[in-house]
Amino acid sequence: MREDSAFRRYGARLLVPAFLGAAVFTGGSAFEGEQAQAIGFTASAVLLAGLFGPGLHWITGPVRSLLFFAFCLGLLGLAQITPLPVSWTSALADRDIAYAGLAALGQPVEAFPLSLSPESTVAALLAFLTPLAAFCLVAALKWSRGAGMLKWSIPLIGAASALLGLAQVFLGDSPRLYLFERTSEGLPAGFFANVNHQASFLLMCLPFVASLAGELRRDWDGGDAQVARAIVLGACGLLLIAGIFGAGSVAGYILLAPVSLLSLMLLGGGRSAGSPMFGAGLGLGIILFAGAFVFSSPVLEGIGVTSLDDSELSRIGIARTSMDVLGEHWQAGSGLGSFAEVYHLYEDPASVVYVYVAHVHNDYLEWMIETGAAGSLLLGAFLAWFLAQFIRVWTSSKAGAMGLRRAASIACLVIALHSLVDYPLRTPAVAALGAMCLALMVVPRKTRDGPPVTEAAGSAEALRTVTL
Repeated sequence: MREDSAFRRYGARLLVPAFLGAAVFTGGSAFEGEQAQAIGFTASAVLLAGLFGPGLHWITGPVRSLLFFAFCLGLLGLAQITPLPVSWTSALADRDIAYAGLAALGQPVEAFPLSLSPESTVAALLAFLTPLAAFCLVAALKWSRGAGMLKWSIPLIGAASALLGLAQVFLGDSPRLYLFERTSEGLPAGFFANVNHQASFLLMCLPFVASLAGELRRDWDGGDAQVARAIVLGACGLLLIAGIFGAGSVAGYILLAPVSLLSLMLLGGGRSAGSPMFGAGLGLGIILFAGAFVFSSPVLEGIGVTSLDDSELSRIGIARTSMDVLGEHWQAGSGLGSFAEVYHLYEDPASVVYVYVAHVHNDYLEWMIETGAAGSLLLGAFLAWFLAQFIRVWTSSKAGAMGLRRAASIACLVIALHSLVDYPLRTPAVAALGAMCLALMVVPRKTRDGPPVTEAAGSAEALRTVTL
């Protein structure tokens, strides 16, 4: 019985980093890897069935609130694929084109869903299974089993992606190092197809290095194990910063400033351990060293990979046309996942080349186009909820797990800001990490008797009573 209990305990701990690692390795592209992603969706569905089966004691407080948002999203998607009488949908934009196409195929049009691409909407709902399973997995496990493994797994996986990215560049004649056919070839994409998403992922990992460094400073006694951890953390920090600089993402460079400043605030630890300027100086040194390495390298591209011109296929041009699409579809939306099909109805035919527009590069705008007024209200409510949780995490006077919670909040903030100029959440790997970080922000620590423990720094009794 004791061996079985130990197996289940350590098996549960390994399940979290294993799920994240699998999501990152197979889900680094928003366009490719359909077979691998289908396996991931199936595994996520099985995992969700297991988590919601035996007991729901873990669904409390903010966890319940976020699952409510997920439930509303599911209802919205189901409403969009439900066939409705033509008299209900005929007044909506672009439905006449769909009706004409069906009529040309000899198919009678008696009912039609709100979505202009029901298959894409179903695919979008299935894609949501991966981040939902990631969130529920961390939320359902006890704090030490979920969060305890993630605080090391996240920076190590990020460092591995950065290291692979550097290898892709410095061993440039090895296309086998790239995981996807359609990729940022010649650039340090790591586990991703897009260097912008690589930069976003590495930025999300960076605060966890700072959080671990803060814990190390707080408990420093100079032992061999702590020296080894310090070396690993320093190497992770260098690789992450070098990977961010090397990606050449303008958004990555801009976001690096607030992420670095917030991360430096996590270096204080919970106990006075030397000058607080030491952590700031160490972080600044890592950034300067990695930056100098990247910008002095004749191999790495450096700054300026992202185009900021005003052509029809630039971010500005796509956003301009997308505003016209939103003006036609703000009521009911075009359907989750349908943007690529709908956008082609509005772009200038003279500007069409072999490159096609798949996303707005502004996930908020794309979401409003696809989900309409109902989805926009749901998005606004979720952002208000996230802001409240972010403020709660950063204004709490409690310590203990707050360093990890704040690191997770910074990672979520990266997604929220990067989504203004890109679509990071359309990539399963980023979505899975973001969902786990949301769980780290809100999941309570519990004692054996059930109630949350007081997360006070230096409370040995509280630490002893945390359930293992």
